[in-house]
Amino acid sequence: DGTNGQVLKTDGSGNLSFGADTGGKILQVKQSVKTDTASSDSATFADVSGLSVSITPASTSNKILVECRVCTSGKGDSFQAFKVLRDSTALGLGTGASGNQLNISFGTQGANATTHQYGIRYGVFSFLDSPSSTSALTYKVQFASVYQSYTSYINRPYSTDNSNYNFFASSSITVKEVAA
Repeated sequence: DGTNGQVLKTDGSGNLSFGADTGGKILQVKQSVKTDTASSDSATFADVSGLSVSITPASTSNKILVECRVCTSGKGDSFQAFKVLRDSTALGLGTGASGNQLNISFGTQGANATTHQYGIRYGVFSFLDSPSSTSALTYKVQFASVYQSYTSYINRPYSTDNSNYNFFASSSITVKEVAA
């Protein structure tokens, strides 16, 4: 029989035993949801109002699972770039860019179709961060429209004509503290 605080474990061969819970448990969850819209025609990254969340880890050995889902739109040949930051440190950036290319956390782009301007698409991001901190941390999303100064949008279609296929959505950032 197990005792208080123990969990049932398996060795993968069907043998069961009781033992201490050894990490991987979600200790706390924080989320911010953006339901209004935003736009950018700038290639300079800027914070997205409403896509920022703070969390204070209980231990320096714990990790923070960061998950983002951002609804975007733009002209058929537009490109939306996103960076996810812990305070001022960008997370999960690609490393292959050179010259005018960009290393980003995630991105979306338009499709070459005349009806695409009435639709929306989602960019998603998941990253297990190791901040080694017990101080309050702020995770946030930054956004840039990186081609031809085209206006790109969050949570709405590029073009609207009051049709039932014009969708307005929400975006979110969620952080979860994971025990070591």
